[in-house]
Amino acid sequence: MISSNALMVDFWFFGSIFDVPEWDQIGIKEDEINDFTNFLKELYFVYEFKIGGMAIEEDVTSLFGFDQVYPNECYCYENISPDRFLLESYGFIDIIWNEKYKKLNQIPYNHERLDNNGVLINIGSFDE
Repeated sequence: MISSNALMVDFWFFGSIFDVPEWDQIGIKEDEINDFTNFLKELYFVYEFKIGGMAIEEDVTSLFGFDQVYPNECYCYENISPDRFLLESYGFIDIIWNEKYKKLNQIPYNHERLDNNGVLINIGSFDE
């Protein structure tokens, strides 16, 4: 629980290509990113969350625009704003937004409309 009405679930995959060689980790390859995007979409189809994302060394709390320890009421669902996260989403590759909460009219990125009111927004790339 990150607030009284928000739950965050993180799936951490270790082995970045940026890791030091002595850690001997294979790393996530660019051609595997599509598999992670598909995993995010599958999670959305099952759970229909409000917002979900795939990022390198970030989690969804950064999209709220606060730098607070959680749990904290600043991370309530009502405080997430597409207007903000569409402008400031450093580290994110993909974000899924559920338009049941707010319809997105202007999306300045490549995006795909999903079933169940979802919008998959390609915010960045593996190389950024």
